[in-house]
Amino acid sequence: MDPITLAAHRFRREWQAFWSPPPGHERSGPNALRVRTGPADRRDWLKTLRWMEWQPDNRHPFVVVEAPFTGEAAYVEAIAERLDRDLATLREGLAEDGVVLPPLAPSTGPIDVGALRRRLVEAGRTAAGVLAGLVVVLAPARVDHAAAYRDLIARLVAVSNGTTLRLAVLDVPGSDIDALLPGSARFEIDQAALLDSLKQIGGGGAPPSAERQPKLAPQQKDAVERALGRKIASEDAGASLRRLLLDGGKAMQDGAFKLAVRKLRAARMLCHLSGLGQEEAAASIALGSAATAAGDPRAALAAFRQGKALALAAGHRLLGAHAALGEAGVLLAAKRLAEAREAYAEVARLGEEAPALVLEAMRMHGECSRLEGQPALAKRTWEDALAFAESLDPGVRRTTSYAAVGVALAELLRKVGRPVEALATEQRVLRLGTTVKEASA
Repeated sequence: MDPITLAAHRFRREWQAFWSPPPGHERSGPNALRVRTGPADRRDWLKTLRWMEWQPDNRHPFVVVEAPFTGEAAYVEAIAERLDRDLATLREGLAEDGVVLPPLAPSTGPIDVGALRRRLVEAGRTAAGVLAGLVVVLAPARVDHAAAYRDLIARLVAVSNGTTLRLAVLDVPGSDIDALLPGSARFEIDQAALLDSLKQIGGGGAPPSAERQPKLAPQQKDAVERALGRKIASEDAGASLRRLLLDGGKAMQDGAFKLAVRKLRAARMLCHLSGLGQEEAAASIALGSAATAAGDPRAALAAFRQGKALALAAGHRLLGAHAALGEAGVLLAAKRLAEAREAYAEVARLGEEAPALVLEAMRMHGECSRLEGQPALAKRTWEDALAFAESLDPGVRRTTSYAAVGVALAELLRKVGRPVEALATEQRVLRLGTTVKEASA
């Protein structure tokens, strides 16, 4: 079983043990769960939450709030908005099955912590009328004020009763919520085990014994290289390259980003000197990621662009698409929106082998257009993205970000005064999700 799947199953076991402890292990303290995971594992953790929600035995729909915590008032509003939106989607889905989920009473005016507490309780009781209850996961993309975040959690945990309403909270550095919420579940991908596995597969960087060394004559080596369309690295070069890549990956994992840059730059140079075009492209893309993490956007942009050029020269369009994706991210972070939009368009053109990559590129192309103040272009792009999602097999569609596209498009339509079209978009996305769940059943 791969490390991500192992992490997902471990997390689910800890999650279930907290909410349904075995006899003799009843929990004490608040009925709210603290989640521990790192930034590198965040995306896979969020995917695991959706996987858990889709399990046939699950009767608690999830509301996952990913808005950044910039302050208490803004985050309280974000929780309330996500709660209302997800309940509306749930209500529509249940209605298609002939099940009625009563709506919550409409909120009036700005919502404060007290009003949010009451709304969470009401939402849990309402969901429990037709299901088992509701799970609310607070997973802020970032937390600007850790102490204020902890204070808000302290005032919300009392509404979580573990049955009709379950509250799970992401632990963040400096928040000190471990004393507040002692019960926890951890999602962590064992990167060390993965590295060890790679080292074992590759011999740990040690040169092979004389018996295992390939015995290719020069003509045979030339013929194999022509058939592969690439150079075969020497044993010494191959072992050195593997070690540099593993060391660069370990440095990234440890947060030593400048060390990772040095290791990956050396790996790229070794590939270049060895005539390994495809490997040089991959090393350049990895170098771009390390430079981004090290806070050097100029070097990152140059590395991604070099990786793209090398990949395309070698005829590897998908690898070029990944390089273009890194390039687009750097440009977007620098608010070079028009350039970022064009880079995302290039990702979509090059990545036709990977539908999830294409759809994500279309989503971000539309986001760049929205940020540029071009709502019509954003609307057209997101509509094209949903049409593309509809053309996919449901099993493939579930791996894409089509739902996020639908949310963005519906929000845009409401902002430009087209609520009917916004509702139709939400229903369209709901139908796409229904076919995904049917296909996975």
